[in-house]
Amino acid sequence: MSFLVDTHCHLFLDAFDHDRTQVLERAREKGVKAFINVGIDQATSLKAVDLSGRHQDIWATVGFHPHHAHESEPGFVKGLEALASSERVVAVGEAGLDYAKSAGVAEVQKAVFQEMIALAHRKDLPLIVHSRDAFEDTLGVLVESKSHYKNLRCVFHCFSYDAASLDRVIREGFHVSFTGNVTFKGASSIQEAVRRVPLDRFMVETDAPYLAPQPVRGKRNEPAFLVHLISFIARLRGMMEEEVMRLSAENAMRFFRLS
Repeated sequence: MSFLVDTHCHLFLDAFDHDRTQVLERAREKGVKAFINVGIDQATSLKAVDLSGRHQDIWATVGFHPHHAHESEPGFVKGLEALASSERVVAVGEAGLDYAKSAGVAEVQKAVFQEMIALAHRKDLPLIVHSRDAFEDTLGVLVESKSHYKNLRCVFHCFSYDAASLDRVIREGFHVSFTGNVTFKGASSIQEAVRRVPLDRFMVETDAPYLAPQPVRGKRNEPAFLVHLISFIARLRGMMEEEVMRLSAENAMRFFRLS
């Protein structure tokens, strides 16, 4: 029987404070068997780890989002490294580069990104990569890092680039994860990437509470809405929904080393 893994959500955010239990129940009823709860700075990474300790099907990551890179202080990695020692932590991230809103601090972002890559290496954990309007620099940092860290594993979360960029990511041995933006009007370049991605290199996510897919766009996103993304990808690929579910879950279980 197929099931779902939401490989990227932010269940600790206050958008879920009033009904978090119900959100989880709705997702489980839709077949979501595992949630990767992704930290974006020191405080939220702590919240992610804490929440994962109270639910057997929620796993945590520790990271520092590029939007917060300018807030990093000397030695900030030490706190994240301590959190990463938890058995509930399955990845480092999200981390990366975002020039859409923060291009002015590109060098600061790169420095924090490199710290996160080094942390993933030390902890032998995969890396969740955030990249927006920064493909060349993001891939460049990762490729350079591979020359030092031979076993670097990473996933481009919320993949938003074109098929040619996808091909380059895949050639480097990395994964991609798709979210609700695939379903948006005008997302033809991302949709072409969905059609071309190798079936052993893709995962699915909600990025909840953000990026709700059609036909629930405009609402607060939640893991239960992953079924809409599965349906859309199945139509794009000419596949059965059960097969998309199975493959995406198998890839996620293997990538994050979930039991």
